[in-house]
Amino acid sequence: MEKRVAVIGAGSSGITAVKNLVEAGFNQVVCYERRDVIGGLWFYKETAARWNDEACVNRSTVVNTSKEFLAYSDFPMPDYFANFCHNSDVEEYLKKYCKHFGIEKYIKLNTEVLSLKKHRSYESTGKWEIQIKDHFTGNESLEDFDFVIVANGHHGEPILPKFPGLENFQGVTMHSRDYKDVRSTSGSRAVIVGIGNSAGDISVELGKCMKVFLSTRSGAWFHFRLHPSGLPWDYYYHNRLGYFLRQILPRSYRNSKVKDKLKKRFPHDLFHLTPDFEPDDANPTLVDDLTDKIASGRVVIKPNIKLFTKKGVIFEDGTFEDNIDLVVFATGYNIVYPFIDKELLNVQDNKVSMYLLMWLPELTKNTLAFLGLCQPIGSMFPIAEMQSRFIAKVFKGEIVLPSKDDMCKEICARNKWQSSIYHDSPRNTIRVPWLPYLDQLAKAVGCKPNMYKLLVTEPRLFWRLLTGPGVSYQYRLEGPNAWPGARHAIFTVMDRIKKPFATRPLVQRNASWGKQFVLMTMSFVVFAAATFFASEDSKWYLKCF
Repeated sequence: MEKRVAVIGAGSSGITAVKNLVEAGFNQVVCYERRDVIGGLWFYKETAARWNDEACVNRSTVVNTSKEFLAYSDFPMPDYFANFCHNSDVEEYLKKYCKHFGIEKYIKLNTEVLSLKKHRSYESTGKWEIQIKDHFTGNESLEDFDFVIVANGHHGEPILPKFPGLENFQGVTMHSRDYKDVRSTSGSRAVIVGIGNSAGDISVELGKCMKVFLSTRSGAWFHFRLHPSGLPWDYYYHNRLGYFLRQILPRSYRNSKVKDKLKKRFPHDLFHLTPDFEPDDANPTLVDDLTDKIASGRVVIKPNIKLFTKKGVIFEDGTFEDNIDLVVFATGYNIVYPFIDKELLNVQDNKVSMYLLMWLPELTKNTLAFLGLCQPIGSMFPIAEMQSRFIAKVFKGEIVLPSKDDMCKEICARNKWQSSIYHDSPRNTIRVPWLPYLDQLAKAVGCKPNMYKLLVTEPRLFWRLLTGPGVSYQYRLEGPNAWPGARHAIFTVMDRIKKPFATRPLVQRNASWGKQFVLMTMSFVVFAAATFFASEDSKWYLKCF
């Protein structure tokens, strides 16, 4: 197809967009990436952020979603990768993905998008005008495109809360985005503000060498990466039967059961971390070592900050901690698109008014789409992949979007549903249920598994898709661009989960031989006793009675 398509951003969303556009028949695809590497926030860099909306993992970041659910639908992660792999493994995986599917040739590194505007012929052609800057030469130029996908994600401008006295505080302050590792800090006492995953991870890491005060307004429900069985948490959470049961069971009953399980693994009440909202009201906070740090006194839970002094912090309960050397604000991000005019898109309080969180209903031509602008309890990789497959079909005219009025109705319905379940927080404005959202898009794309058909033709596969882990490989079983290896990948999930654990030979004791040994020993003892008592030598014993 001769239409020109621009993809903005070469992170995990942008590269899969390029791949799926090319598979859909678009041969004039250009992906602009302002950095000199692919990977987006998954590429760790030692230096400070160059742009205000540039996010980056810290040195020790590991994923919160296991590798089987992190993987794209036709490219499983290597079996030797850890189930919750390090950010360097994710970076390697993204590079492998690009190389395997020949994506590199479509990506222009060191090329920044300065502005995105409607072309002067937009009302008739739907075209867009992009101003770009080549950071090698410093030259700026204008390019016209028939379609544009914005794929730079929602980890944009850091949210830095304002507290009285903060401007006079003499210690070091930073956002979690700028935290690299322990070596980038100094001192002996720190305050971490927030209770999300980043706050927990940084508290645990700093708690090894500093006294940490973890400040939270609301508390949180703490989950663990591993299920009590030792398998990843999402292995059990993301399956069709589980989602079905969660829909039909009363919400109060579900939450009571979840709270019971969580409190058995983490003493929320004892540690004064029980929040005032239900477990399904917000994204879970994944912690693994925080319990030990709290128990050892290296991390102390504190309420919200009231004000700063020159060297210390006063909390809302009146307690005061002096000689604070470092404050890290793990307080999330604002969704920003600095290259898009606010008349076209003006996000307020992280609330996004888009159809399916991808399309602006005000546009007369559906030639601009957004990727990765959602927050699931699960991986963004398969969602961005499915979104890009959906977008490619819209650009080709194979999927026709609803009218503006119908789009607005869907947006209102989603906002109403969201406000009825989740508590008011910038983290909850773009929440989506992982598997149902994928199914919704997959049905439109034509790649959702036909469960009724599988029940008759392949009951074993049907049962695996119903009760087993809902991995994204299922969306390559049928439909456009099906993958021949999808069925095998589904049935070998457990093999890849177990592989990184198999690092030494395991001595297997034969349980049946053990039972036989016990029986043989007991028989020998009985026989020896009988022989002894029947012998002449045992008469001295009998004379005692």
